[in-house]
Amino acid sequence: MKSPSPVRTFLCPALAVIIILVSGGGASAQMQQQSLKHGTEHLLQYQDQIRVDYLKKHLSVIAHDSLRGRETGSSGLEIAADYLATEYRDMGLQPMGDEDSYFQHFSLSALKRDSTVYKLFENGTLVNRSVESRNQTANFIRSFGGSDTLSGEVIFAGFGVNDPGRGVRHLGDMDLEGKWVMVFQQIPHVVDGDTLVDPSINGKTRFSTIIEEKGAAGMLIVAPMTETEYQATAEKNRVRYAEPSRYQLGYLDDSTGGLPMGYNMVQPLLAARILGISYSNEKLMAFQQSLINNIRGFSPRKTGFSLTHIPHHSRSRIHTKNVVAKLPGSDPQLADEVVVLTSHYDHVGVGRPDSTGDSIYNGADDDGSGTVALLNVAKALSEARNNGYAPRRSILFLHVSAEEIGLYGSRYYSDHPVVPIDQTVANINIDMIGRIDREHETEGISDYAYLIGGELISSDLDSLIRLANRQSGNIELDNKYNDLDDPNQFYRRSDHWNFGRHRVPFAFFFSGVHEDYHRPSDEIHKIRFDKMAGIIRTIFASTVIIANEDQRPAVDNEAFIEITRSRPR
Repeated sequence: MKSPSPVRTFLCPALAVIIILVSGGGASAQMQQQSLKHGTEHLLQYQDQIRVDYLKKHLSVIAHDSLRGRETGSSGLEIAADYLATEYRDMGLQPMGDEDSYFQHFSLSALKRDSTVYKLFENGTLVNRSVESRNQTANFIRSFGGSDTLSGEVIFAGFGVNDPGRGVRHLGDMDLEGKWVMVFQQIPHVVDGDTLVDPSINGKTRFSTIIEEKGAAGMLIVAPMTETEYQATAEKNRVRYAEPSRYQLGYLDDSTGGLPMGYNMVQPLLAARILGISYSNEKLMAFQQSLINNIRGFSPRKTGFSLTHIPHHSRSRIHTKNVVAKLPGSDPQLADEVVVLTSHYDHVGVGRPDSTGDSIYNGADDDGSGTVALLNVAKALSEARNNGYAPRRSILFLHVSAEEIGLYGSRYYSDHPVVPIDQTVANINIDMIGRIDREHETEGISDYAYLIGGELISSDLDSLIRLANRQSGNIELDNKYNDLDDPNQFYRRSDHWNFGRHRVPFAFFFSGVHEDYHRPSDEIHKIRFDKMAGIIRTIFASTVIIANEDQRPAVDNEAFIEITRSRPR
């Protein structure tokens, strides 16, 4: 067995002390084959090993400032990976990674924006050139887009919507193919109690119509801001340059730049010039108001301007890894099958400081909570095994990387499983179970989890989890988001998606989004450990019961499978 790199090599002295206290040095039971009992009743007694003190000690390491927010590819994430591997080694779990290690390595290709050059022409003559980069701002702020050079004439389209039922035709029937479409940012749905534009026509549907249906080269957005406000926004946007984005798994990298389009905000002074009005913020807003006043009388028009948008990019390679360990099953007929428990151990790193000056996005809940949940389930099952009890099927503990940037760790695993997918009977995914969302806080309910999946893909799996819940955590299992029409689409926003797309039944345990989501304030002192322990007991019991069933849960909702084909990530 290849020993993982020592965790303490990378840590500050304070954190090293924490790890010495938490890890425990000792030898756990060896995983040699022996006569083991698999009685569910006996195994469920070990849910008492799910303890607040255990969770708190390990989360104090995973969410420590010295890990710098565990961004994919960072040294902080490497420390976390080594720490997890050390814990699994000390429990005596079987390494399932590369070269007899606990690590499944993979690489990502990333697109790095170096600069964007904008050239504005009036009647064919260059009248303005500006460059946006890490070191300078331009007369346009690039929000997103592809890596292609785009050139086209600028069409002014008012608010950029067609609502024939109300006589609004700001796109008209004009051919927008290859054009830049300039629009005011805010759509005036209701003014003084009068509905001017159907409220269902929002920014997203406008974008879809202009870019996807009409084939425009891009959109130019005129935002309701002063020159000073524009400059402040442009300064903040500069940090996006020279940072990796647009990730792709190395083995899937096709070196394409994505959608051949651009989406940019226009400097107010330049917007006024393109519109043919003298600039002041008041005059620009007055012009917008005149469009509202005569919203049915406007039709799109050419401006006489054209824009060339030239993005410059380079590519970089990021190396990272999943952490994977197995507790072998006790039934010779079923031990080759696995129940896979997943959580992502990455977060978003160091970013913009909050009002307190804190810039480290520790991710105590997202997904430190799921990370230590897997450790505690593994600890409980390893204690059971030490005492002669183990589930019939094997249990695989999978901590994935690169979830925050596109579910890439779970995608890599699902394409390169260490146990064949057809021998994977279920996936239990855990992400953000340590907090209480506003809805439940208001109702005074703390012992709950949103259950996503289950009957969405397998009614068998749903029944087993609800049976397990009655024998363990006995929490409220909320189905609010368990809907294929859920606008949040949580059923496809975490790592279970990459199992579901392979027809593996999954259940996603989740406590909802809170005010500290993806902020530096997602800190350990805000975690509700008692509530979290109750969810983990239900997860522990679900794992045991699923692993001990004679029959694996069947997929019986093909509607979900069809969605995985029609809406691939």
